[in-house]
Amino acid sequence: MTHSTRRLIFILAAGLAGAAFMMFGNAAAFSAEAPEWTVDPAKSNIAFTARQMGVPSTGKFKSFKAIVKFDPDNLDASAVEVTVDVASADAGNPDIDKEIRQEKWFDVARFPTVRFATTAFRTKGGKGDYEAVARLTIRDVTEEVVLPFRLEIGADPADPGQLVARMTGELTVSRTKFGVGRGEWRDTKIVGDEVGINIEVVARRKK
Repeated sequence: MTHSTRRLIFILAAGLAGAAFMMFGNAAAFSAEAPEWTVDPAKSNIAFTARQMGVPSTGKFKSFKAIVKFDPDNLDASAVEVTVDVASADAGNPDIDKEIRQEKWFDVARFPTVRFATTAFRTKGGKGDYEAVARLTIRDVTEEVVLPFRLEIGADPADPGQLVARMTGELTVSRTKFGVGRGEWRDTKIVGDEVGINIEVVARRKK
């Protein structure tokens, strides 16, 4: 083997090693997990607004759990999963609360939770403006939804060693698309089809 041949092999090997390092190095960077945030349930809220005979009626879900891993500088590694206890729905009227748990509505006995799980995050141009692409499951129906939201992250005034995040977002869903309101209740003349969901979340993590 000539000196020039050995030199060429060395150059090729070095190039391949460098390419491998770059490939695996970048993969490791992208696979790094986003930091996990702890949601403050006392300051967080999932509310809903429906229309009955054209009149808006509001309520909220009093119990939900959320796993939040979010980094504005690493959206690919960010993920959020929210599980809502449907039986905790409070429309401010005991009769309505009882009715929406029944089989023709949420059928809580068979489907006790609503699940929201993100598949991607995107920035929306303005600082702190994002949208989450997610799979929303209500009853036995899963649909892709897009949730635009506003996020502010800053130092926690009550604890300098922590960051606090405040998120607000709104989403409109079709109740009939998810099979909520069956039989005579599928008619949207009495209860409207569109339901607005307003989300406010406060979460914290160590710096």
